Amino acid sequence: MKSDDLDDGVLSLVLGVEERLQRNPREALAFAEHAPPESAAHPEARLARARALIAVRGATAGRRVLELLVNQEPEFAEARHELALVYEELGDRDSAARELLAVRRLDADEDLAEGFDLSEIEGRIASCAERVLSELPPKFRDRLASIPVLIEDRPSEDLVREGFDPRSLGLFEGAEHAERELGAAVPAPTRIVLYAANLAAYVDPEDEQDLAREVEITLLHEIGHYFGLGETELEALGLG
Repeated sequence: MKSDDLDDGVLSLVLGVEERLQRNPREALAFAEHAPPESAAHPEARLARARALIAVRGATAGRRVLELLVNQEPEFAEARHELALVYEELGDRDSAARELLAVRRLDADEDLAEGFDLSEIEGRIASCAERVLSELPPKFRDRLASIPVLIEDRPSEDLVREGFDPRSLGLFEGAEHAERELGAAVPAPTRIVLYAANLAAYVDPEDEQDLAREVEITLLHEIGHYFGLGETELEALGLG
């Protein structure tokens, strides 16, 4: 579902909840729960309320709301993605993986319906990645010389089945720099992957500046993982 498809009442409700969530989750939940019934019944509005409910009362409270929504709207990828996050937080990895696989399928179907073509954006992402790498300080550029940066449409089913988010923009896999220096054995080759379909969905792919900025942030994020930085450290650097 897209904001372009929502009537003014539903759109106003959804945006109102999201804006309030940033500053006061309780206010967001109250706003959602006092919405006009005709707007509150829309799946997007129900998802917005579920997010506010989770922020205020936790994952367990949101689980039942999201399960009901997904049961009634099985093609609603955003709701299934949110439910997967709830299952993950509650430690139900099998249910989380099931929902993530459904999200991957629904997103791929949406790309097919909209005519997404990897070849139309792959070269632009590659050019952005090459520029980012070329601008790194020489000592870091040299250490990355043997690390391939690949471009794929989206994470594989095998990765998603293991719990990897199908909407991730990038992936670092393999041994970190320190491990490679020590000659550590790892089950997978070291590589960085950029996911073109997800990048195109996250930004306006026709806006070259937005695309370039997101490729840069994503690539630097994965490079940070290669050099041993955790998520908290990357967020502190603006690469979360």
